[in-house]
Amino acid sequence: MRTYARIVKNTVVELFSTEGNMAEMFHPDLLWVDITDVTPAPQLEWTANFGTLGWLYSPHEVVGPNNTLKALAKKWLTGRGR
Repeated sequence: MRTYARIVKNTVVELFSTEGNMAEMFHPDLLWVDITDVTPAPQLEWTANFGTLGWLYSPHEVVGPNNTLKALAKKWLTGRGR
């Protein structure tokens, strides 16, 4: 069984596993990339970029409230927030 990632605007938006022929299963305008042998396996919302080495995937970085508070505290402590 092969695993595929559907890519939209350089983002993994869907994962699909099948033994079937993707070209026969989906419209040709959809971009499906075989990720069966990719380690670590890309997940939903990962960034996907095609370059000279092929497809490269990276986890989506989530900036949470703690990161925002840390950044503000750092600015305040260094005097840049004034």
